[in-house]
Amino acid sequence: MQATCSSACEGSLRKRENVLFFKRWLKHPLQMGTLAPITPRLAKLAASQVKDPSGLIVEIGAGTGRLTRALLARGVKPENLVLVELDEDLCSFLEQTLSELPECKSSSPKVIHGDAAKLAEIIPSSFVGKVLTVVSAIPFMYIPEEARKNIIKSCFEVMVPKGEIVHVTYNPKSPLAFMNTIQQERVGSLWYNMPPGFVWKYYANYIH
Repeated sequence: MQATCSSACEGSLRKRENVLFFKRWLKHPLQMGTLAPITPRLAKLAASQVKDPSGLIVEIGAGTGRLTRALLARGVKPENLVLVELDEDLCSFLEQTLSELPECKSSSPKVIHGDAAKLAEIIPSSFVGKVLTVVSAIPFMYIPEEARKNIIKSCFEVMVPKGEIVHVTYNPKSPLAFMNTIQQERVGSLWYNMPPGFVWKYYANYIH
């Protein structure tokens, strides 16, 4: 798969997103979770866990778009990808930078400024009940358990019966370990990442 951007373009974009991400972290440290966006290596690992890149995908906690670009490089079509982000400044950054990518010249992923706990209300109606995968980089470890439950429930509401959630975290333990009604599987680890990164899958067809 061809890269989404030239090396020079990608390097410049990473610098811009690092600066913006850090500024937003200073203002909302718990909402952002970390000082910098997901590393390209971890983003690629997470994107590789999307079992069918031709399906409808929703990314929650899209941030500056580093994971988004990995999904596009994986083969996800822009028109099949919806991005949900709670921070308005990051949404503006996403809309601007994604439109500059070669893959997004004719169409770009839809960017939605909104709460991931209300997906059925905010994503296009054509996606509701048809989403194959939800990809998440939301820092669950920093938010209350009840809020985590609401987000996961929201994801299951918009997915197909055998849909799955691909979640990126910086803790080897699942941030949803307290939820015993879903099957949970760690599918990837990058111990040499800074900080160490892990990818988990949660299966919608096991919820009760």
